[in-house]
Amino acid sequence: MSVSAEQGTRRRVGYVAGLFVLLVVLVVAVVVVLITQGSVAIPVGEVIRVLTGQGAESEITRTIVVDARLPKVVAGLLAGAALAVGGVQMQTLFRNPLADPFVLGVSSGAILGAAVVILGSSGVGWLAGLGVVSQLGVTGAAIAGAAAVLLIALGVARRVGDPVVVLVVGVMLGYLAGALVDMLVYYTDPDRLQALATFSRGSVRNVTWDELEIISLSCVVVLGLSVYLAQPLNALLLGDRYASSLGINVRRVHFLALASVAVLSGITTAYCGAIGFVGLAAPHLARGLLRTADHRLVLPASALIGAVIVLAAEYVAGGNGLTSTSLPLNSVTAFVGAPVILWVLLSGRIRRQSQ
Repeated sequence: MSVSAEQGTRRRVGYVAGLFVLLVVLVVAVVVVLITQGSVAIPVGEVIRVLTGQGAESEITRTIVVDARLPKVVAGLLAGAALAVGGVQMQTLFRNPLADPFVLGVSSGAILGAAVVILGSSGVGWLAGLGVVSQLGVTGAAIAGAAAVLLIALGVARRVGDPVVVLVVGVMLGYLAGALVDMLVYYTDPDRLQALATFSRGSVRNVTWDELEIISLSCVVVLGLSVYLAQPLNALLLGDRYASSLGINVRRVHFLALASVAVLSGITTAYCGAIGFVGLAAPHLARGLLRTADHRLVLPASALIGAVIVLAAEYVAGGNGLTSTSLPLNSVTAFVGAPVILWVLLSGRIRRQSQ
């Protein structure tokens, strides 16, 4: 290796390492702001004492930190990372830079699955005999709904090939799932409607520690699977035939990646509602900053960027304590996602990636 090439490699490694350090610092900074700021400001030192078990000055402070703010911060971290990683995998599988769990209707499918269990168990026909709805039941239904829409969208993508057509089909599937949810709402007990309110709004504020156990376990396992799939996904960027020539079981990679996206989307939607545009924006920001499409770098960078987007959106939506009400997260994340969609369309990336 020449001296200039070696210097270029060192600069590249230094740039990537510095970028990841910056992203980690951003995540920590947003976490600190969300925990310390709100209707009641809490000093950083007091938060550290609470988290390290040294005891707070008052029980109220401990309750605010541990029971009110920390769960939503952890939920935001996991939801952002999950949606971003799901977006990376979908864009690779669909060969579509606009693929995203929210845009292609996967999140709407998860809402439909959850709605069937939550609303159906309250007295709609034969579903009334299902009994009490459990957290795992809602989670499983959300994952199944996400997987159903994902398979339909992927089938269309394989037949049509045009990324714009696939995008339109995904939007239509989302509307169809939304219409079915509206029908369930119309025929169900009004007392059960509150249980479904969070799904359409997108929020991390109502997540409890018990729910976080399910979210954390699922996300850690599936995000670990995503890391394992990084190298095969790199091969898929050059086409299924090329990946097969390298000895990669393409069908197996497709199945594992689809299962990963379905679980990540279903879990996130089941407990945080449909949070839009994170899975679309984070991968493009990661690729742009890293100047590469290597999944070994793009996946972790997207996860960190996704976490920052969701946590920052939560702060803007009401986590700053400036108002007594909060906006849906989608109202904030749309300001990130919409410019990315326009940039992808206008830059011609959607045509280049589909070729």
